[in-house]
Amino acid sequence: MIAPEFIDELLARTDIVEVVQSRVVLKKTGQNYTGLCPFHKEKSPSFSVSQDKQFYYCFGCQASGSALKFIMEFERLEFLAAIEMLAGNAGMQVPQTSSQGSPERNERRKSIYNILEQSAHFYQVQLKQHSHKAQAIDYLKARGVSGEIARDFGLGYAPPGWDNLYKDQAKTNLEHDLLIESGMVVNNKDEDKTYDRFRDRIMFPIRDIRGRVIAFGGRILGDGQPKYLNSPETPVFHKGRELYGLFEARKRTQKLTQFLVVEGYMDVVALAQNDINYAVATLGTATSGEHLERMFRLVSRLVFCFDGDNAGRNAAWKALMVALPLMRDGRSARFLFLPDGEDPDSLVRKEGKDKFEWRLDQAQPLPDFFFNKLQADIDIKSLDGKAHLSNLAMPMINEIPSGVFKQLMIEQLSILTGLAADKLVAASASVAARYVPSAPKSKPTESKPQGAQDAFQQGMSRQDPTSPAQSSRESIEFAKLVKMAIAMLLRQPELSQQFDEKAYSRLEASPGSELLLELIHAIVAREITSPLMLLATWQDRPEFDYLRDLIEQEQLLDVSELPEEFTGVINTLLRLTDAQSGQLLRADLLSKPFDEMSESEREMLRNLVKSRQQRK
Repeated sequence: MIAPEFIDELLARTDIVEVVQSRVVLKKTGQNYTGLCPFHKEKSPSFSVSQDKQFYYCFGCQASGSALKFIMEFERLEFLAAIEMLAGNAGMQVPQTSSQGSPERNERRKSIYNILEQSAHFYQVQLKQHSHKAQAIDYLKARGVSGEIARDFGLGYAPPGWDNLYKDQAKTNLEHDLLIESGMVVNNKDEDKTYDRFRDRIMFPIRDIRGRVIAFGGRILGDGQPKYLNSPETPVFHKGRELYGLFEARKRTQKLTQFLVVEGYMDVVALAQNDINYAVATLGTATSGEHLERMFRLVSRLVFCFDGDNAGRNAAWKALMVALPLMRDGRSARFLFLPDGEDPDSLVRKEGKDKFEWRLDQAQPLPDFFFNKLQADIDIKSLDGKAHLSNLAMPMINEIPSGVFKQLMIEQLSILTGLAADKLVAASASVAARYVPSAPKSKPTESKPQGAQDAFQQGMSRQDPTSPAQSSRESIEFAKLVKMAIAMLLRQPELSQQFDEKAYSRLEASPGSELLLELIHAIVAREITSPLMLLATWQDRPEFDYLRDLIEQEQLLDVSELPEEFTGVINTLLRLTDAQSGQLLRADLLSKPFDEMSESEREMLRNLVKSRQQRK
């Protein structure tokens, strides 16, 4: 049994036009798409697909149904096989059994969609009728937004005040609960208050592929914070999957050939105002693989638009890393870096459509950005520079699916390094084999430096719990925690983002943290996201075998548990470091005669002694 609510969720995430268009040539005619029916022979199109109704119908043979039925009929699949195919495309896992209460949950989801649609209507009415509407209208006019574009994107206005939407919509207890569950109002149980989430903001409804309102983004009017506020995750909204403007782009463009990926709601709206109707934006999150896969199912070319500063280029590099595993033959990705001080909104209003689209045509292809970024800090003319470039590039190129594009990337690296393509592949395979454990170990073991690690032995001896210099309980605990942190980073390098540079710099005062800090610095500086890439940067270092042994040990924690565990380990290391620093400072102060101390040193000593007495 497949739970009914799962099928509803699957169809909610599936666009029938995407499904049919990948198998049948369709042409947009008015609100629908038409083509030759795949279920009977015909010379003139009688097959119609409705995106609004998520339904197909043939006027010739009367074939009709949803995306699920189309897959069953076209691919000649059984019900379960068709479900599994659609689920795979949507990134969903088919549950094995149905759960109780499914019809009730299904109805609940429909009620949430309804309350969100009603909220969107409320905001649109406020933009036309509220006594404070002038401020919102003036803002939109200043940004060049016409009434037509405001209508097409469903823009609205959340007026000032704590509970305008709540009072208008919460007529019953059910509506009260739905407003909370949909994220439209906030329920503060401690103060027993319920109030609107969005106040005094321009409202941007976020629609799914079927055009249903699933969430909102709100841009504040004035100088308050946050500048942009998004709906929270709800049963119908998962921001890591959705793209603002995707529905509108498909509705406004007869045949999409590319998507322009920008950062903000207003960028999408301003570009549409200038007849660039293929822009979409992520919803306050980094671009994900699911975002890219969804777009690549519709078009073959993506252009990422970022600021030209370091932050913009770093964000672009992260997007490139996400894109590499999806770059099958026939797909293209480019990177457009804007002039200083400009965003898509301001630039398109200043230059117009033609000049802006000229910039898109000149955008940097993925291979150019990839190799330019990697070469930036490398002396490519030297032998060791060529070797370093190869060591950095090949693990990332290996993420690309097999095909012509991957081969061309390898050949470009061959030109830059002077090493034959087959040699690069062979060397990369040899290195990768060293990272893969031959068999999982039964339990974690303490690894000891051997062979190539002789030069590393002295550096690590400060972390060895048996070393006389580290005989105290605190030092042993510190060494074990450092080792745990390193092991977790080797599994999931992005854990380094849990803390900022200032926090990590506090660990510099503690002997034994050098390797951990060096790993963190490498991850941040080189935007490393793959364990293989992280190990590759250490392959010529004496620490390599130590790191390889750590990654080969059996891991007792699930990947989902790592962020919380890493945070706890680093916080404990920081606490131990601060305690050690306090002890050293106290000892230094006590070595001075009291009458030779400055007043600030005396006060510091009093505080340290007092703090120690309180801990006792």
